[in-house]
Amino acid sequence: MRRIQMRFTLASARALSRGFLFLLLCAVVSLFAGSAALAQQSIAISADAQSERVALHQSLLDLSNPWMVMCVAAHPDDEDGATLTVLRRKYGVHTVTVFSTYGEGGQNAIGPELYEELGAIRARETLAAAEIQGSEAWFLALRDFGFSKSAEEAFRIWGHNEALRRLVLKIRTLQPDVIITNHDEKSGHGHHQATGRLVLEALDAAADARRFPEQLREPGVRLWQPQRLFVRVNYDGTGSRSLEEAAEREGKLIIINPNERDAVRGKTYAEQALQALQRHASQGPWPQSIPQKGAPLIRYRLAREAAGSIPLPSKAQTFLDELRLPAQAAAMFALPTIENRPLVDFTAQPERVFDAIITARKERRLSSQDTTNKIEPHLRLTRERLQRALAASSRITATLTPQDTVFVPKTQAAFSLTLSNQGRRAATIRGVQLSSWQGVSNINFPSRLLPGATIKRTLTIRVPSNAEINLPRAAHLYDERLFGQQVRALINVVVKDESFALHASTQVDVAPAVEVASISPSPFVLTPGNINQPKNFSFRLINHQRAPFAGRVGSGNPADRFSFSNVAFNLPPSEARNITVRMPDAVVGVLAFDAWQSSFAKPKSIQFMIYPARSSKPIAQGTIPIVYSDARVAPNLRVGYIRSFDDTLRDALNALGVQAKELTMEDVKAGDLRLYDTIIVDNRGYQAHPELVASNSRLLEYVHAGGTLIVFYHKTNEWNPDAEKKRTQLAPYPITLGTARVTDEAAPVSFTEGASVLLNFPNKIEREDFDNWIQERGLYYPKEWDARYGAPLSTADAGEAPLRGGLLAADYGRGRYIYTSMVWYRQLRAGIPGAYRVFANMISYGRAGAK
Repeated sequence: MRRIQMRFTLASARALSRGFLFLLLCAVVSLFAGSAALAQQSIAISADAQSERVALHQSLLDLSNPWMVMCVAAHPDDEDGATLTVLRRKYGVHTVTVFSTYGEGGQNAIGPELYEELGAIRARETLAAAEIQGSEAWFLALRDFGFSKSAEEAFRIWGHNEALRRLVLKIRTLQPDVIITNHDEKSGHGHHQATGRLVLEALDAAADARRFPEQLREPGVRLWQPQRLFVRVNYDGTGSRSLEEAAEREGKLIIINPNERDAVRGKTYAEQALQALQRHASQGPWPQSIPQKGAPLIRYRLAREAAGSIPLPSKAQTFLDELRLPAQAAAMFALPTIENRPLVDFTAQPERVFDAIITARKERRLSSQDTTNKIEPHLRLTRERLQRALAASSRITATLTPQDTVFVPKTQAAFSLTLSNQGRRAATIRGVQLSSWQGVSNINFPSRLLPGATIKRTLTIRVPSNAEINLPRAAHLYDERLFGQQVRALINVVVKDESFALHASTQVDVAPAVEVASISPSPFVLTPGNINQPKNFSFRLINHQRAPFAGRVGSGNPADRFSFSNVAFNLPPSEARNITVRMPDAVVGVLAFDAWQSSFAKPKSIQFMIYPARSSKPIAQGTIPIVYSDARVAPNLRVGYIRSFDDTLRDALNALGVQAKELTMEDVKAGDLRLYDTIIVDNRGYQAHPELVASNSRLLEYVHAGGTLIVFYHKTNEWNPDAEKKRTQLAPYPITLGTARVTDEAAPVSFTEGASVLLNFPNKIEREDFDNWIQERGLYYPKEWDARYGAPLSTADAGEAPLRGGLLAADYGRGRYIYTSMVWYRQLRAGIPGAYRVFANMISYGRAGAK
């Protein structure tokens, strides 16, 4: 059977030069007009025209390519953004990325959020990055439990069959022709290894009716066989070196050059990809520019081809080379031309482009209703792209904008629908349909849209009482509500008696009338140092209503031993406030007795409710865990701390009953540091405050004069000496960090220097103090350190050599210095009792008597 090959088209130099000529003309007019206002107007017009030209060019390029490439990545920022950008912006390939996790187990470089809160942030960062790449983002919502060294550990947490089921469902739903991934089966992070294995298994399982047959009963889900799988070479290590060498010998490598210039956008693909990467701000900091020599070439090896598929030719240039659709599809996908030239050559003449597409559609090309399994996804994609190309060439746009950022069930939701006609032809609006919580509804709208006209209408929808709530986002990371409710408008437009569909959509958040955005501190940690102190909780409440809210905070069960009286509050419309609730003395007494009697052998918590002032029916609720740690500190300690990204140190020091003050950079630079017995530099503090490097000598002088300095973990590129960054050795005696880490939170901890003060004063540390840790033991362990440091702890993941540098301590002058790579901030934040005991010893280190 004869087949046809789909070919790619690019914008011509003529179209580009016309674009530059237009911009130059606007600049000349602005210059000679001599008016700042006119200059600003001309620049705005030029920018709008260029943006419109780019959008039309992309829609026509998309129309030339019916293929889909799926990238599979373990975490946000693991996607190959440069390759995705090249595929979409150069070739018009439809690209999607499927992420195994939301990345919630990582570190946060921009704020205090961790775990589910961080996952919600990273998900939205990923959407912003995908928009720049021209891609779509989808998530399997597997749990990111932190760094892992093996696929086996990942599968223990995820469930191998469940993870495979989710990926197979995405393949059967999205139906990609080619899959690419940065992950092989053996290299790097355990999540990466597991994702690499899943991709290989899912490639064939998606086409096997015996695997997860229940999926095939769902709408839009069908058996699907991707034709090819490519794995990036040397992205994550050399676990597949032999396979890579074989692919190179056989000519089965695809090389992507991201340094080519996108003539339409005036940037290289690498520059656009870097802009997308920078949207992953919580994982930064990222480079600000591409190196002068350019970004490195990207290489992929062919890892698998489906049985019966067209083989990848030797020395292929793209992932899609020689992929063909059946011959009978030729008329369906044949692209129109103007003067025997591709449509992308005529972006400056959108009316001619519109007419050419309409002519082709009348000839029954680009619009077939064929639904055979083999080409139906390509037809569906092409039909969708046809509508976008008609809209772009007509120069008619639609935007749907919510009038509130958050909606509440049982209230009215208002949206603004704006239609604008910047073309030269009048349009008729034949109907507007709005899809929302209420299903599909018809909207009355003016029928004529003249050239140069803009029509704006307000649409009102009732939010039902059962609308799915998605705020706070962290509470809905895994229940498919994370991104809220999508509201869509479908506009049937007629131009020159030819109709096409115009789409506008928006995502909106749904929240309870009053949202409990946060509780601080949570958990509440009780110690001998604070057991008799007043105990306050701070509730961050947000009123999502347009009316004031009078309410009260009360216990969930008045008969509970931990109940407390109602606390009244008032919230203005659409505002957030912190409400402070003091724990009654009676509750404090109960907790103190329980702590003395059993040290909280059983978990305890306080439940609270948010009530309207005149109602006994709560509208929101929450729970505050209560933890007890028998952690004692030296008396009358004064501690200063340099905060990095969150308030863990503040809360932990308060829990220990210590007098503490957050230090500013000015305090470090010129303040009287002798006021403090101990100063703490929070994790990655030298990264969070680059100016701290220049002031580090003052901290070392403080130690030499008798103070105690504690430095929490840093990354190698934030700590090790670097002449280019003007960073010398930061510790009093050399410490060189490596990349080793202990990822098993239950890894045995040994005491290598049992007599160390850090293990004996004021708390006698036992091995049980390292029980119930979360996520990991430590990271970026030192690989070398001066002999003057003591190293009282040793730990390792199973089958690996012991790491002793997790806690280093040395005398320096009359003071003491501690560097620790163990993840105390996670343990303190989670209220791990033993971690508080060791932390109490660290801040008390200078009070341990004669050295």
